[in-house]
Amino acid sequence: MFIAFEGPDEVGKSTSAKALDCAGQPDYNVTKKMHAQNVAEFQGDPSMPHTYDRIDWLTHMVYRLAMPERDWDDDRPRTVFAMPDTHLVLKMHHPQLAGQIEAVGEGYEPGRLTSVNEMYFHQISFLSALNKARGYALFKSVSIVEVLNVPDSEVFTQQLVEFDSPAFEFGSVAERLVDSDEKLLDFLHYVDHQLL
Repeated sequence: MFIAFEGPDEVGKSTSAKALDCAGQPDYNVTKKMHAQNVAEFQGDPSMPHTYDRIDWLTHMVYRLAMPERDWDDDRPRTVFAMPDTHLVLKMHHPQLAGQIEAVGEGYEPGRLTSVNEMYFHQISFLSALNKARGYALFKSVSIVEVLNVPDSEVFTQQLVEFDSPAFEFGSVAERLVDSDEKLLDFLHYVDHQLL
């Protein structure tokens, strides 16, 4: 099983990717070549989930569209590729709190996470619709997990708010119970079982 975590800064992507990876060592900024090597090595074994902390081309596109005025000083070409064997999970800030989150060490001003958060939501929604229209040839499933990360407090919660796969669409009670990394992994195992 492959799971790719995407989203703006400070949503816990890296934490989730590390927690759910079979070896506790997710790949960062996965590329087409890197994913092909992992498919050959892991062969999608459901008992050994392998995770990605960002997809190189997707992160690149979202951040540059969300903050076009910034000089990214990065002209490295990216290869856009499909991952039909991979569950795509967007972790995004609650829309009302995104502007209050400070992206520590990222080099952009406070409040910019709002535009990044919005861009991720729109891009993932588009990819989810396109994935469905293309018979799930882009990703195995697409999930959106909303994170409540209250600044200056210990409050950090997450909840699955949207989901789409060929197994079934969002709306069941089981999906609404997905509020932790462990429950997300169990849920994606269940989805894989339904797709057999």
